[in-house]
Amino acid sequence: MTLLIKEKDVVNLLDYKEIYDSIVNAFLLFENKLVLNLERSRISFGGATLTFQAAAMENYIGYKTFIAGNLLTFIYDTSGNLLSIIESDRLSQVRTAVVPIIASDYIYGNYSSMGVIGLGKYGLAIIEVLSELKKGIRIYAYTPSEERRKRAISILSEEGISVEVKDSIKKVCEESEVITTITKAKDPFLKLEYVNYKRKHINAMGSNIPEKIEIYPEVIKASSLVVVEDMEQTLKESGELVIAKKMGMLDQNKIVTLSSVISRKISIPKDGITIFKSVGIGLEDLAVGKLIYEKALRKGLGTEIEVRGIWYRELGKK
Repeated sequence: MTLLIKEKDVVNLLDYKEIYDSIVNAFLLFENKLVLNLERSRISFGGATLTFQAAAMENYIGYKTFIAGNLLTFIYDTSGNLLSIIESDRLSQVRTAVVPIIASDYIYGNYSSMGVIGLGKYGLAIIEVLSELKKGIRIYAYTPSEERRKRAISILSEEGISVEVKDSIKKVCEESEVITTITKAKDPFLKLEYVNYKRKHINAMGSNIPEKIEIYPEVIKASSLVVVEDMEQTLKESGELVIAKKMGMLDQNKIVTLSSVISRKISIPKDGITIFKSVGIGLEDLAVGKLIYEKALRKGLGTEIEVRGIWYRELGKK
């Protein structure tokens, strides 16, 4: 039988620290070549784009697929049995929120402030998860949309989360040790003059297609370290790295993987600008999907359904 886990059960199963640990563990396995991550693929037709990203780890093979805001995760065992179908909108928000916190912890170290640029649903998720995992941290935020600003303040106030919304990106950068960008920007907005301090860390989360870019190439050039989830996938998908390479501003010798950073195989510069350039990979989705599936089994949540991908006929019947 296949376990269908709907959003209401996913929300009940969410534990930010457990998700943090599951993703860290997945990257440790990645560094030791004990998992596989498949580069994302997309197909567009009639104005809609279907995205597919898959991975394999431990005894699981799975993938997340999404189109028009509908996100589903499918988990199989290595015998080919479909174990679970998970509604994954909220899960994807939390997964996306946890990843830059992991990156900041391992790349920057101790920090008492973070600026979040972009207050859509993923920006809000980052603030929510950050306030839970990093008690007492100062959070600054910016959005050019007055409507989103008011909505974000209302939602976060209801949850008792304190955020100082600034009126410019520059002011957010001035106040924050760590900066996280999470927008759909097609034109860069994070300038070198905003982050050219003795030490500053940037999590660039928004661009996962070459046509989107949040950070000016000068920032990439000036950085001392660029950390990515998957080397080949990021070099193809990240708008920031694609344009910096075309302009001769990308030194690929300073690009390293998050798995090598988490494994403590990389010496992190104590000065200058460090960047985590995230595009989101299937391994992260499988890691959190596996966690939710196993917790649902233990807690008796979800609905068992029969899903057959094999046609068969009993003898004597058509």
